[in-house]
Amino acid sequence: MLKALPRDSEAYARLLDTRDDAAVIPLGDDLCLVQTVDFFTPIVDSPLWFGRIAAANALSDVYAMGARPLTAMNLVAWPAELGMEALAEVLIGGAEKVAEAGAEPAGGHSIDDKEPKFGLAVTGVARPDEIVYNHGAQVGDALVLTKRLGIGVLASALKNGVITEQEMMPAIEEAAALNAAAAAVMQAVGVHACTDVSGFGLLGHLGELLMASGVAAQLEVGEVPLHVGVLELIARQVYAGGLRANRDYFAPRVVGRDEAESAALATGGKADPLLLALFDPQTSGGLLIAVPGERREALLEGLRGAGAGAWAIGEVVHGPAGRIALR
Repeated sequence: MLKALPRDSEAYARLLDTRDDAAVIPLGDDLCLVQTVDFFTPIVDSPLWFGRIAAANALSDVYAMGARPLTAMNLVAWPAELGMEALAEVLIGGAEKVAEAGAEPAGGHSIDDKEPKFGLAVTGVARPDEIVYNHGAQVGDALVLTKRLGIGVLASALKNGVITEQEMMPAIEEAAALNAAAAAVMQAVGVHACTDVSGFGLLGHLGELLMASGVAAQLEVGEVPLHVGVLELIARQVYAGGLRANRDYFAPRVVGRDEAESAALATGGKADPLLLALFDPQTSGGLLIAVPGERREALLEGLRGAGAGAWAIGEVVHGPAGRIALR
């Protein structure tokens, strides 16, 4: 589908090819504009937390590019029958995160819709040498993740009444946390590539980064952090259709830990819940960073010192572009 879009603009053509998290438009020799947009339907019951998570998720694409948010515009689709009080809570939650990011609220647009949706259109700025693309990963780089996986599974469990919102609160709070601190540390340490982990799941976004960089990776499955209860829920087949869609689409890039696992991936057969968690679509996930091996410990220590998550989960290796070998 993307191949059918026009490529008259060099910047737009590169964006289509690399699938970076945001569009980068040079404004001169020393400044770039970084633009992104994201919105989605509620994954939690609380309007306030929905607003916080949706805003953090939209801002994340700017952080993943190494930029600083400058302005944010609200995007709202809202059923009139839900009333304005709940919408006000959503907007308050979003405004809190915009203020925390140091960005300026710049209005927005709303429509009447059958299903509530909220997000932001965000504009950021960065110097050209500050931009971190997703196509710079190099062999020998360590792969570092800054948030746990599994919020998609937990949101499905909440929707189906399997868990309560209070039981899900640690994951909700982590999803609402900005990736600002992680991005600042990333910039200070110096890294080769970055993307944030969202709807395509860890394996999908890692595969995109590897494809853009022309390299492969080995992923240490046991080192990937998960929210509490996720594996048990997957074992009970409590997960969203997005997880199945991600598996169907991205599994051909993945080599299992043994022949049986590779065969299950290839045929869509029964798989280990831990493996399935790697395909779980994330909402406001963490940054996935490719850092030179000699700077790995500096990045991990810096992230921990800044209060961000810090898990080394694999390494960039020689191999077919986009291939992920599980270990």
